[in-house]
Formats: sequence, structure tokens, C-alpha cells
Amino acid sequence: MKNKKILSAAAVMLFVLFGSCKKEGSTGTGTEIATGIKFASSINGQIKTKAVNDVWETNDAIGVFMKTGNGFSNVLAANKKYNTAGDGQFAASSSDQTLYYPENGSNVDFIAYYPFRQNLANTIYSVDVNNQSNQSAIDLLYANNATGLNKTSTAANLNFIHQLAKIEFTIKAGAGITDLTGLSATIAGLNTKANFDLATGTLGTQTEVGDIVAKTGTVNNALISEAIVLPVEDASGKVVTFRLATGIFKLTLPTATKFEQGKKYTYAIELKNDGTATPQAVALTATITDWNNVPSGSYTVGQDDEVNPPAGEDKVLVTETFGTGTISSTARPKIATYSNFDNKTLSFTDSYGTADLRTISTYGEGTNAHVWLPANKDASLMIAGIAVSGYTKLKIKFDAAANITGTNTGNLNIMKVKVNGVEYGVTDQPIVGSTDGNKFYTLEVVGNIPAIASNTVEFYGAASANSLGLRLDNIVITGTNK
Repeated sequence: MKNKKILSAAAVMLFVLFGSCKKEGSTGTGTEIATGIKFASSINGQIKTKAVNDVWETNDAIGVFMKTGNGFSNVLAANKKYNTAGDGQFAASSSDQTLYYPENGSNVDFIAYYPFRQNLANTIYSVDVNNQSNQSAIDLLYANNATGLNKTSTAANLNFIHQLAKIEFTIKAGAGITDLTGLSATIAGLNTKANFDLATGTLGTQTEVGDIVAKTGTVNNALISEAIVLPVEDASGKVVTFRLATGIFKLTLPTATKFEQGKKYTYAIELKNDGTATPQAVALTATITDWNNVPSGSYTVGQDDEVNPPAGEDKVLVTETFGTGTISSTARPKIATYSNFDNKTLSFTDSYGTADLRTISTYGEGTNAHVWLPANKDASLMIAGIAVSGYTKLKIKFDAAANITGTNTGNLNIMKVKVNGVEYGVTDQPIVGSTDGNKFYTLEVVGNIPAIASNTVEFYGAASANSLGLRLDNIVITGTNK
């Protein structure tokens, strides 16, 4: 769900109404009608997962299970896909997805979730918050309250609850800061993956600690960095780094900071370059339920002039998202002519002259610019001038997608990375045309990557291997001594 329609300041609700879809079955001398189920939705909760119109979009989809008994001990219909044309009215995506109440009048229960996923591992929905570029794709909603319903029921409602937490920074320029262009925000040291059990509604053990690069954009003339994260019992001491071309600014989260499931935490951030820091605490007295706003403080953050980092501490050196805005399909700029890179001081080139910048409607609301490496051609993006001081190694991760269709299969690891002229492989990511067309996955460069004073990183697709066309976005380069 790329947008959510706001109706009021009440709890998150999805009203399930019963439509006119019917099937007939002969039972003795009469004809008994089984009522098919349609969904009319309204999602409030006040907090949207992207900063544009608060409405459902075409083909937004939910997954629904119909069952009896505890958990999924007796599932009558599994993972049926219901979607909307954008008006909030949900219907089965195809005839074989339609749900029907039992004709014998017995009671059933419903479990539903969003966003829909075709392939589930039994009852497990895998959660990965590494890629924040399309937050609606990771905003997990869950409902299990609609129980004891049958064909005589007139109406029911599913109470959807956000299963993750949200953090939002509103950033303004303070003394000595004249331009926030190209700002990035990174939250260090949070878990990024977990498994959610649809049968029990519980989030399992969290894994893969990493740095989460927040999604940054302008909302009502305010600069906002936001991230959806796994719930955290204790985030005390976690460091948030705000990066500009003119310097870096660090905020250490105060004692007793936690990010609870279903809550949004807001911070007002002022960046200054004089090295002072005057945090102002905001007292909280409200009891918070559902996905509600939790004011979390107003802070002034001074510029960090640190050169030699503490041993073992990683530091994000470069975050490149290629900016936002819609790029016309008739005027796609080549690397050499593009001017909306986040990192203005670095050099961006393509030695083959074939790569360009694009946007597509199915990714990031159609405004996430990214690099296109065309099929059956040598193409690359080279970033030069990455300065490193105090670190011996580099870590690199990025988002990639392929223009795969139909029943074709492939692997995103056909994209290779060179660092200072040495080629490295990337993590394995199989893809299938029916589900993974232009779907972005986060990949990492494999191996120990030595850092030098001024580094060059090149992403490339070889004509002999890239038969699909590759997309590249959200590059994060981190310095490390580990």
C-alpha cells in the first residue's frame, strides 16, 4: 500500500462488507446461495507511509486467510489475494481467489495482512527493513479480530495493527548551515530482519544488525527523514548520523529510548556547525496505542569534526540515492549530464556511455531516480574521490532490480562491483519473472575490501551476462576497521 486513506483519528480499521458475488449449489429440492466476500476498506491511524496523497492506489493488495480453530490448525482458504482499483473497494484479484462462507452456516475466523505476498514459507512472513525507499512495501499490518462469522453475518470489521515502529526526523538548518541539499540520515546498530508468524501474530527473533538509511524528502516545505524499523526494547546510545557535503552531525539517542510496535516517534532536529549541542527534552504523558505519534524531543546537533574514529566503530561515508523527481522516458540523462546526485563533490562517470538515469511508476511512487544498465551492453557507474581517513576497510551495499518478465529466471549477482580496480562479487539473489520484475533487493559486496585515501567504486553489467537490464539505487559505502 503506497498510500493509506485517512478517515479520522481513530484506530486503524478495515471494514469487511459482503458483496453480491454468489455461487449456486444444488441441495435437495432447492438452491442454496453461498455469499462471496468483498472488502471495503478505510485505513486511518493518521500516520502515512509516504508523503503524498493519502489514498489507496491501484492494485494495492491484502492477503486473507479463512479458518476455524486456533492458529492455522484448520485453514479453509489460504492467502487469498484481494486488491483495489484505488477506490478502497477490495475484490478478489481473480475468480479462484474469491472467499465464500461455508454453505452449512458454520462459523469461521479471518486473519489478514498487508502488503500481500504470493510466496509465504508456511505461516511465515519475512520482514526486511534494509530498503526504506518504498516504505509502504515494508509497513506490515496484521488483523486477527474477526472471529465467529458465518453466512448470516451482516458485517464485520478487521482491526489492522501496525507491527513495526516508525521514526521521523524533521530537520532544519541552524547557525552556520545555509543549505540542506543532499542530506542523508543513517540510524546505526539496529536489527534489520525478522520473521513474522501469521498464525500467532508474533514477530520472531531479530537478526542482521546494520545501518538503516532513512528515506529523506520534503513534506509541506519541511525536510523529513523517516524510517520504519523493527521494534526495539532499548535503543539507548544508538547513533543517528546526518550527513551533508559540508560535514556530519551526530545525535546519540538518550537513555530509555525505545521503539515500540505500532508507534511513531518524532524528533525535531536542528543542525549547527559550531560544535555546540543544546538538547531540549519533551515530557510525554499520553498513553499511546495503535500507530500514533510519540513526540520524542527537540535537539540541536553540532557538527562532528571527528577524524579518527573509535576502534571498531563503523561509519557511513557515502549515501547516494540519485535524488528524486520524475524523469521523462523521452529525456533520460546519461551519467555525464545528470546533475541531481546527492554527493556533489564526488565524480560520477560511465566509461561506456550507455548507462542513464530513470524513474518507473512501480518504484518509489514513480519519483525514485536510479541508474539503468541496459541489457546486452557493457554499462557502468563509476564513483571516484571517496575519501577515507581512519578506516582500513570498506563495506558496500546497494539496491538492485532487473527488468525480468514472464517465466524467466535469473540472479541479481550478475551485477559486479570493482573497488580501486579490483573486482568483487555480490550476495546471491535469485529472481523469477512472475514476481520479481523491477523489484528492488538489497545486495552487499562480498569479501574484504581494503580502503585507501581516495577510493573509486564501479558498478557494472557486462553485455555477456546482463541480458535483462539492471537497475541500481541507494548505494551505501561504510568505513570499518573490523
